Amino acid sequence: MKTFFLLLTCGICTATLSAQSLTGTVTDADRRPVEAATVVLQTADSTYIDATLTDSLGAFRFGQRPERYRLIVEHLIYNTCIREGSGTDADTLVLTPRDYALDEVTVRGERPLVKVEGSRLTYDVAQIAASRLVTNAYEALLQLPGVVEKDGVPALSGSGSLGIVLNGKPSSMSAEQVIALLKATPASRVERAEVMYSAPPQYHVRGAAVNLVLKGYKAGEGGLQGEVNGNYAQKDEAGGNGGVTLAWLSQRWDVDAMYHLSDYYYRQGMDFRALHTADGETHDIRLSEDDSGRSLTHTFRAAATYKPTEDDRLSLSYTGSLKPDGKSTADAWGNVTDSHNGKRSDTQLHNAALNYTSGFGLSAGADYTYYKDESTQDFTDTEAEPSAFRSDSHQRIDRWKVYADQSHSLAKGWTLNYGTAFTYVNNRNSQRYDLPEMSGMNSESRIDEYTYNVYAGFDKAFSPQWNLSASAAVEYYKMTDYRKWAVYPTLSLNYMPSAAHIFQLSFSSDKTYPDYWTLSGSTSYLNGYQVIEGNASLHPYTDYTATLTYIWKSKYIVQAEYSYVPDYFMQMAYLDSHELRAIYNYQNWDYLQLLTFTAVVPFRVGTWWDSQLTLNAQLKHDKASRYYDAPFDNKRWAGIGQWTNTFTLSSRPNIRLEISAFGQTGAIQGSYRLGAVGYVDAALRYTFAGDKAMLQLKGTDLFNGMNHLDIESRNGTQHFDMHVKNYARSLTVSFSYRFGGYKKKEAKEVDTSRFGM
Repeated sequence: MKTFFLLLTCGICTATLSAQSLTGTVTDADRRPVEAATVVLQTADSTYIDATLTDSLGAFRFGQRPERYRLIVEHLIYNTCIREGSGTDADTLVLTPRDYALDEVTVRGERPLVKVEGSRLTYDVAQIAASRLVTNAYEALLQLPGVVEKDGVPALSGSGSLGIVLNGKPSSMSAEQVIALLKATPASRVERAEVMYSAPPQYHVRGAAVNLVLKGYKAGEGGLQGEVNGNYAQKDEAGGNGGVTLAWLSQRWDVDAMYHLSDYYYRQGMDFRALHTADGETHDIRLSEDDSGRSLTHTFRAAATYKPTEDDRLSLSYTGSLKPDGKSTADAWGNVTDSHNGKRSDTQLHNAALNYTSGFGLSAGADYTYYKDESTQDFTDTEAEPSAFRSDSHQRIDRWKVYADQSHSLAKGWTLNYGTAFTYVNNRNSQRYDLPEMSGMNSESRIDEYTYNVYAGFDKAFSPQWNLSASAAVEYYKMTDYRKWAVYPTLSLNYMPSAAHIFQLSFSSDKTYPDYWTLSGSTSYLNGYQVIEGNASLHPYTDYTATLTYIWKSKYIVQAEYSYVPDYFMQMAYLDSHELRAIYNYQNWDYLQLLTFTAVVPFRVGTWWDSQLTLNAQLKHDKASRYYDAPFDNKRWAGIGQWTNTFTLSSRPNIRLEISAFGQTGAIQGSYRLGAVGYVDAALRYTFAGDKAMLQLKGTDLFNGMNHLDIESRNGTQHFDMHVKNYARSLTVSFSYRFGGYKKKEAKEVDTSRFGM
């Protein structure tokens, strides 16, 4: 602990140079914005740093800047403009027309899908949201090339889990909690997304990550703005959500507030067949299950950023989520059970975050999350023992995180980064059964978790073609009797032989820890035959991933990736060899290996068809030599495809149709063999009132493809089949309206040359 505070103090005292972003606007002589102008950023001694294009408002942004910089602005029909300066705001650069004129020439251009900023692939989310029919930040995230949804969690193709960062600031909220916040955030609030296959350590996430940057104040714009939205969703039962988002943006203050109410309904089912061998006797098991649930969730957020100078930021935010009355039921029937399982839960989350970012490259802050879940289970079964019981479960988590990061922009294109972080988690779990004969299953645990982290790294632009980012983090982790020192290196090397060709090689390492409830070792009944068991001895696993990415013309992407994950774990079903029951739990494997090839192919046909095709081929190898008495060693190729098409049916009125399809061939998952699966979605959107209002009709899983997922296991005595039903087909009507905001009007200056002023 003393080491942490010493490093924190050193980081504050030694900070001297800036690593802030640089923004500005390009206009013509009549103050009209110039779109698609090339802006080149150099140091004062003409060393190349980065290049970008202006957007439809003439605005540009760089994610880094030297203390003194030079900007070069070029455009086909304007003279080149060169300006030197300092600070984070380059203000307005005015272009003058060239000496020739063109009559009635229409120039059609296409803004780049992606640009490279150091180790980051930066996507203009506003552009993506405008061309895709998305309603919230989470849906916009899933539109990024290579981002797919696995088990309700976003992931990069071939990279497994995907860390999510908001505004570049660390958070103690879990990935699931951040996803819930994104689903409550309108897509219009997100400005850009920075995708990193090897996240730099100053983001305090490892491996693949995406940083979503919310819109803030821009010179000449601001005031009160907001959005009201809502939708009605019809599945087997009705549901919906709605909310309001407000923001006040000014030169000194950025303030935003949000409230969202969600009435969520789900339904799932399964047909289970097994030849279960217990103590040498084989039983023919037949079981069907139908689950459904509903929850009302209140999500709210308030945040404020104070900007005393153009380089300094002080931010404070609070996020809360209340789910006071969650209900679910699970009915199972067959030749071994006839059960009813009713659950009620009360869940709440509170997160507070404080961050200070200075003009000399220091970023420091503290983040606290409080999470509580109380649930009750009422279980009855007429075919098994025990025939009826009640259980009460409680979980409380207090998680603290403090951090300090320092960045120095040095001479000749060098940037030095270093920092430290400390995380403390106090987790308390308990589970009680009301039957005396089940008292042996009662559990109570307290887990204290400590993580100490120190890192150092650098960025270096060797030339306009070569850029290198590398770092190493040293981490000490302690949880109960488990203690571990580890080193996590990262590397990202960019080679850009020309503006049309970009190569990126990255390497990352990451560690994934079990969730707290699993480590409690508790047992929960699904029905009279199936149970969920925790595993207090489960170890974390480490992920080593190397990725090679090629980007052609800032939009076509080809990628190869290899991941090696020793001690990998995931939840699987195991048929107990001594007792007639199926156990769902987590066990460490020997390793998981994954070789992935990805291609992203966007294309347009005129102004009426905008399409993006993502193709993915994976060779997966899962091995566990100590998995109960049923070890496995499986290897298989799988193919994944996703095709999104947006058709402009009419410009005035603005009506668009989107059709998207997803498909996956058969695959493996541990000892499982998974059948093929796919779905088709369609949406029709009408935008009106100056593009501020939107009315949308969307159909999800139109052909009920997600309702037919087949899983089988043929692994020694493990002989079973699962037919999983995901009732994902739905019809949703959505509405939103954006309001407010202003653009500063240009006022004609008064001639005061003769007034002595």
